[in-house]
Amino acid sequence: MSIKQALKNTIPTSVFNYIRDVPWVIRDWTTKSPTGCGPIPSLKLMFDGPRDYELFLKQGRETLGFYKNIAGMKPDDAILDIGCGIGRKTIPLLDYLNSNALYVGMDLDRRGIDWLLRNVTSQNQRFVFLQQDIYNKFYNPKGALIPGKLVLPFPDASFDMVVLWSVFTHMFPEDIAHYMSEITRVLKPGGTLAASYFLYDDEILARMQRGETKSNFNHVLKDCRTTNPNIPEDALAVSRDWLQSVQDQVGLQTQQLLMGAWSGHTPPQGLEITNHQDILVAKKR
Repeated sequence: MSIKQALKNTIPTSVFNYIRDVPWVIRDWTTKSPTGCGPIPSLKLMFDGPRDYELFLKQGRETLGFYKNIAGMKPDDAILDIGCGIGRKTIPLLDYLNSNALYVGMDLDRRGIDWLLRNVTSQNQRFVFLQQDIYNKFYNPKGALIPGKLVLPFPDASFDMVVLWSVFTHMFPEDIAHYMSEITRVLKPGGTLAASYFLYDDEILARMQRGETKSNFNHVLKDCRTTNPNIPEDALAVSRDWLQSVQDQVGLQTQQLLMGAWSGHTPPQGLEITNHQDILVAKKR
Protein backbone atom coordinates (compact mmCIF):
# COMPACT_ATOMS: atom_id res chain seq x y z
CA MET A 1 0.00 0.00 0.00
CA SER A 2 1.32 3.46 -0.94
CA ILE A 3 1.77 6.22 1.65
CA LYS A 4 -0.98 8.21 -0.10
CA GLN A 5 -3.45 5.32 0.14
CA ALA A 6 -2.50 4.67 3.78
CA LEU A 7 -3.25 8.31 4.64
CA LYS A 8 -6.57 8.16 2.81
CA ASN A 9 -7.51 5.07 4.78
CA THR A 10 -6.72 6.52 8.20
CA ILE A 11 -7.16 10.32 8.44
CA PRO A 12 -10.23 12.54 7.92
CA THR A 13 -10.86 13.59 4.32
CA SER A 14 -10.58 17.32 5.09
CA VAL A 15 -7.15 16.81 6.67
CA PHE A 16 -5.99 14.62 3.78
CA ASN A 17 -7.06 17.19 1.18
CA TYR A 18 -5.33 20.02 3.07
CA ILE A 19 -2.06 18.08 3.28
CA ARG A 20 -2.31 17.12 -0.38
CA ASP A 21 -2.87 20.73 -1.54
CA VAL A 22 0.01 22.40 0.32
CA PRO A 23 2.84 21.41 -2.09
CA TRP A 24 0.80 22.61 -5.09
CA VAL A 25 0.16 26.02 -3.54
CA ILE A 26 3.93 26.39 -3.31
CA ARG A 27 4.41 25.16 -6.88
CA ASP A 28 1.90 27.73 -8.15
CA TRP A 29 4.11 30.50 -6.77
CA THR A 30 7.07 29.35 -8.84
CA THR A 31 5.53 27.80 -11.98
CA LYS A 32 4.04 29.64 -14.96
CA SER A 33 1.10 28.13 -16.84
CA PRO A 34 1.35 27.63 -20.63
CA THR A 35 -0.02 30.35 -22.87
CA GLY A 36 -2.00 30.05 -26.10
CA CYS A 37 -3.70 26.80 -25.01
CA GLY A 38 -7.02 28.17 -23.81
CA PRO A 39 -7.96 28.67 -20.16
CA ILE A 40 -5.86 26.53 -17.78
CA PRO A 41 -6.42 26.32 -14.02
CA SER A 42 -3.69 26.56 -11.40
CA LEU A 43 -2.01 23.38 -10.21
CA LYS A 44 -3.82 23.60 -6.88
CA LEU A 45 -7.17 23.59 -8.70
CA MET A 46 -6.34 20.44 -10.70
CA PHE A 47 -8.00 18.40 -7.96
CA ASP A 48 -9.59 15.89 -10.37
CA GLY A 49 -6.47 14.34 -11.88
CA PRO A 50 -2.73 14.77 -12.50
CA ARG A 51 -1.49 18.19 -11.33
CA ASP A 52 0.78 18.88 -14.27
CA TYR A 53 0.27 21.32 -17.14
CA GLU A 54 1.60 18.99 -19.82
CA LEU A 55 -0.52 16.05 -18.61
CA PHE A 56 -3.56 18.33 -18.26
CA LEU A 57 -3.30 19.31 -21.92
CA LYS A 58 -2.44 15.79 -23.08
CA GLN A 59 -5.44 14.27 -21.32
CA GLY A 60 -7.66 16.88 -22.93
CA ARG A 61 -6.35 15.98 -26.39
CA GLU A 62 -6.80 12.27 -25.67
CA THR A 63 -10.36 12.75 -24.55
CA LEU A 64 -11.27 14.85 -27.58
CA GLY A 65 -9.95 12.06 -29.80
CA PHE A 66 -12.02 9.53 -27.86
CA TYR A 67 -15.15 11.65 -28.16
CA LYS A 68 -14.78 12.03 -31.93
CA ASN A 69 -13.36 8.66 -32.98
CA ILE A 70 -14.89 6.20 -30.50
CA ALA A 71 -17.93 7.78 -28.84
CA GLY A 72 -19.11 9.46 -32.06
CA MET A 73 -19.56 13.00 -30.79
CA LYS A 74 -20.67 15.50 -33.44
CA PRO A 75 -19.88 19.25 -33.46
CA ASP A 76 -23.55 20.19 -33.00
CA ASP A 77 -24.37 17.70 -30.22
CA ALA A 78 -25.98 18.52 -26.89
CA ILE A 79 -23.64 17.16 -24.21
CA LEU A 80 -24.22 16.55 -20.49
CA ASP A 81 -20.99 16.06 -18.52
CA ILE A 82 -21.71 14.76 -15.01
CA GLY A 83 -18.61 15.27 -12.88
CA CYS A 84 -16.90 17.84 -15.12
CA GLY A 85 -14.36 18.68 -12.41
CA ILE A 86 -12.04 21.54 -13.30
CA GLY A 87 -12.69 21.10 -17.04
CA ARG A 88 -9.67 19.14 -18.24
CA LYS A 89 -11.98 17.26 -20.66
CA THR A 90 -14.14 20.32 -21.34
CA ILE A 91 -11.63 22.89 -22.59
CA PRO A 92 -10.73 20.94 -25.79
CA LEU A 93 -14.41 21.09 -26.76
CA LEU A 94 -14.34 24.90 -26.97
CA ASP A 95 -12.96 24.73 -30.51
CA TYR A 96 -14.84 21.57 -31.51
CA LEU A 97 -18.48 22.19 -30.60
CA ASN A 98 -20.13 24.70 -32.94
CA SER A 99 -22.68 27.44 -32.30
CA ASN A 100 -25.58 24.97 -32.52
CA ALA A 101 -24.17 22.75 -29.76
CA LEU A 102 -24.85 22.80 -26.04
CA TYR A 103 -22.53 21.66 -23.26
CA VAL A 104 -23.77 21.36 -19.67
CA GLY A 105 -21.19 20.50 -17.02
CA MET A 106 -22.21 19.43 -13.50
CA ASP A 107 -20.05 18.81 -10.47
CA LEU A 108 -20.36 18.63 -6.69
CA ASP A 109 -17.14 20.61 -6.14
CA ARG A 110 -17.89 24.34 -6.09
CA ARG A 111 -14.23 25.25 -6.80
CA GLY A 112 -14.33 23.79 -10.29
CA ILE A 113 -17.75 25.19 -11.17
CA ASP A 114 -16.79 28.71 -10.06
CA TRP A 115 -13.55 28.61 -12.07
CA LEU A 116 -15.32 27.32 -15.19
CA LEU A 117 -18.05 29.96 -14.97
CA ARG A 118 -15.43 32.72 -14.73
CA ASN A 119 -13.08 31.40 -17.40
CA VAL A 120 -15.29 29.50 -19.86
CA THR A 121 -18.96 30.53 -19.68
CA SER A 122 -18.04 34.22 -19.60
CA GLN A 123 -16.53 33.81 -23.07
CA ASN A 124 -18.58 30.87 -24.42
CA GLN A 125 -22.30 31.12 -23.70
CA ARG A 126 -23.07 27.65 -25.08
CA PHE A 127 -21.08 26.16 -22.17
CA VAL A 128 -23.14 26.05 -18.96
CA PHE A 129 -22.01 24.83 -15.53
CA LEU A 130 -24.11 23.80 -12.53
CA GLN A 131 -23.06 22.84 -9.02
CA GLN A 132 -25.00 19.90 -7.54
CA ASP A 133 -24.53 19.63 -3.79
CA ILE A 134 -24.56 15.83 -3.79
CA TYR A 135 -23.41 13.91 -0.73
CA ASN A 136 -20.27 11.81 -1.04
CA LYS A 137 -18.41 10.72 2.07
CA PHE A 138 -15.00 11.30 0.46
CA TYR A 139 -15.56 14.22 -1.93
CA ASN A 140 -18.49 16.13 -0.40
CA PRO A 141 -19.27 14.92 3.13
CA LYS A 142 -21.52 17.93 3.83
CA GLY A 143 -23.59 17.49 0.65
CA ALA A 144 -27.32 18.00 1.00
CA LEU A 145 -28.54 15.80 -1.88
CA ILE A 146 -28.71 12.01 -1.63
CA PRO A 147 -27.31 10.41 -4.83
CA GLY A 148 -30.07 7.82 -4.99
CA LYS A 149 -32.72 10.57 -5.08
CA LEU A 150 -31.14 12.80 -7.73
CA VAL A 151 -33.42 14.07 -10.48
CA LEU A 152 -31.48 15.55 -13.38
CA PRO A 153 -33.00 19.01 -14.00
CA PHE A 154 -33.65 18.45 -17.71
CA PRO A 155 -36.61 17.30 -19.83
CA ASP A 156 -36.75 13.82 -21.33
CA ALA A 157 -34.62 13.25 -24.44
CA SER A 158 -32.57 16.44 -24.03
CA PHE A 159 -29.04 15.22 -24.84
CA ASP A 160 -27.21 13.43 -27.64
CA MET A 161 -24.48 12.30 -25.25
CA VAL A 162 -23.95 11.98 -21.51
CA VAL A 163 -20.42 11.48 -20.17
CA LEU A 164 -19.12 10.63 -16.71
CA TRP A 165 -15.42 10.40 -15.93
CA SER A 166 -14.36 8.94 -12.57
CA VAL A 167 -17.86 9.39 -11.13
CA PHE A 168 -19.27 5.86 -10.98
CA THR A 169 -15.90 4.81 -9.49
CA HIS A 170 -16.92 6.69 -6.32
CA MET A 171 -20.54 5.56 -6.08
CA PHE A 172 -22.34 2.60 -4.53
CA PRO A 173 -24.14 0.24 -6.93
CA GLU A 174 -27.69 1.29 -5.99
CA ASP A 175 -26.78 4.93 -6.68
CA ILE A 176 -25.16 4.03 -10.01
CA ALA A 177 -28.35 2.22 -11.01
CA HIS A 178 -30.43 5.29 -10.16
CA TYR A 179 -28.11 7.56 -12.15
CA MET A 180 -28.29 5.20 -15.12
CA SER A 181 -32.08 5.40 -15.08
CA GLU A 182 -32.01 9.21 -15.02
CA ILE A 183 -29.32 9.34 -17.70
CA THR A 184 -31.36 7.12 -19.99
CA ARG A 185 -34.37 9.38 -19.45
CA VAL A 186 -32.53 12.54 -20.56
CA LEU A 187 -30.79 10.84 -23.51
CA LYS A 188 -32.38 11.11 -26.93
CA PRO A 189 -33.27 7.77 -28.62
CA GLY A 190 -30.00 6.45 -30.00
CA GLY A 191 -28.07 8.76 -27.72
CA THR A 192 -24.74 7.74 -26.21
CA LEU A 193 -23.52 7.19 -22.65
CA ALA A 194 -19.73 7.17 -22.20
CA ALA A 195 -18.57 6.46 -18.66
CA SER A 196 -15.59 5.12 -16.76
CA TYR A 197 -15.69 2.38 -14.13
CA PHE A 198 -13.59 -0.04 -12.18
CA LEU A 199 -15.01 -3.35 -13.43
CA TYR A 200 -14.16 -6.83 -12.24
CA ASP A 201 -14.90 -10.37 -13.27
CA ASP A 202 -13.29 -13.70 -12.42
CA GLU A 203 -10.21 -12.89 -14.53
CA ILE A 204 -9.69 -9.49 -12.87
CA LEU A 205 -10.15 -10.99 -9.40
CA ALA A 206 -7.49 -13.59 -10.21
CA ARG A 207 -5.13 -10.84 -11.35
CA MET A 208 -5.75 -9.03 -8.07
CA GLN A 209 -4.91 -12.11 -6.07
CA ARG A 210 -1.63 -12.46 -7.99
CA GLY A 211 -0.77 -8.79 -7.35
CA GLU A 212 -0.96 -7.88 -11.05
CA THR A 213 -3.33 -4.90 -10.73
CA LYS A 214 -2.47 -1.31 -9.84
CA SER A 215 -5.43 -1.06 -7.44
CA ASN A 216 -6.55 -3.80 -5.09
CA PHE A 217 -10.25 -3.88 -4.34
CA ASN A 218 -9.81 -6.39 -1.55
CA HIS A 219 -12.68 -5.26 0.70
CA VAL A 220 -15.99 -6.83 -0.28
CA LEU A 221 -19.24 -4.90 0.17
CA LYS A 222 -22.76 -5.47 -1.13
CA ASP A 223 -22.54 -5.82 -4.93
CA CYS A 224 -19.15 -4.06 -5.05
CA ARG A 225 -15.59 -3.87 -3.74
CA THR A 226 -13.49 -1.02 -2.34
CA THR A 227 -9.84 -0.20 -1.70
CA ASN A 228 -10.68 1.83 1.42
CA PRO A 229 -12.91 0.34 4.14
CA ASN A 230 -12.72 3.61 6.11
CA ILE A 231 -14.26 5.64 3.25
CA PRO A 232 -15.49 3.19 0.58
CA GLU A 233 -16.39 6.01 -1.86
CA ASP A 234 -12.67 6.69 -2.26
CA ALA A 235 -12.69 3.97 -4.94
CA LEU A 236 -15.42 1.43 -5.73
CA ALA A 237 -15.52 -1.37 -8.28
CA VAL A 238 -18.59 -3.22 -9.58
CA SER A 239 -18.87 -6.49 -11.47
CA ARG A 240 -19.29 -6.55 -15.23
CA ASP A 241 -22.31 -8.86 -14.88
CA TRP A 242 -24.00 -6.46 -12.46
CA LEU A 243 -23.43 -3.49 -14.77
CA GLN A 244 -24.78 -5.40 -17.74
CA SER A 245 -27.95 -6.25 -15.84
CA VAL A 246 -28.51 -2.58 -14.95
CA GLN A 247 -28.00 -1.51 -18.55
CA ASP A 248 -30.52 -4.10 -19.68
CA GLN A 249 -33.07 -2.82 -17.17
CA VAL A 250 -32.80 0.85 -18.21
CA GLY A 251 -32.53 0.25 -21.96
CA LEU A 252 -28.83 0.76 -22.74
CA GLN A 253 -26.85 -1.44 -25.11
CA THR A 254 -23.07 -1.75 -24.90
CA GLN A 255 -21.22 -0.58 -28.00
CA GLN A 256 -17.61 -0.83 -26.85
CA LEU A 257 -15.63 -1.60 -23.70
CA LEU A 258 -12.04 -0.46 -23.26
CA MET A 259 -10.49 -2.27 -20.29
CA GLY A 260 -8.27 0.04 -18.25
CA ALA A 261 -4.60 0.05 -17.36
CA TRP A 262 -5.49 -0.26 -13.64
CA SER A 263 -6.14 -3.98 -14.12
CA GLY A 264 -3.06 -4.69 -16.24
CA HIS A 265 -4.55 -4.09 -19.70
CA THR A 266 -2.75 -2.00 -22.31
CA PRO A 267 -4.76 1.09 -23.37
CA PRO A 268 -5.13 1.87 -27.08
CA GLN A 269 -2.56 4.23 -28.53
CA GLY A 270 -3.61 7.79 -27.79
CA LEU A 271 -5.55 6.91 -24.63
CA GLU A 272 -2.64 6.12 -22.31
CA ILE A 273 -3.80 8.57 -19.60
CA THR A 274 -7.56 8.60 -20.19
CA ASN A 275 -7.96 4.80 -20.24
CA HIS A 276 -6.54 4.13 -16.76
CA GLN A 277 -10.08 3.22 -15.68
CA ASP A 278 -12.36 1.00 -17.76
CA ILE A 279 -14.37 2.98 -20.33
CA LEU A 280 -17.73 1.73 -21.56
CA VAL A 281 -19.74 3.25 -24.43
CA ALA A 282 -23.44 2.38 -24.61
CA LYS A 283 -26.43 3.59 -26.65
CA LYS A 284 -30.04 4.13 -25.67
CA ARG A 285 -32.25 1.67 -27.47
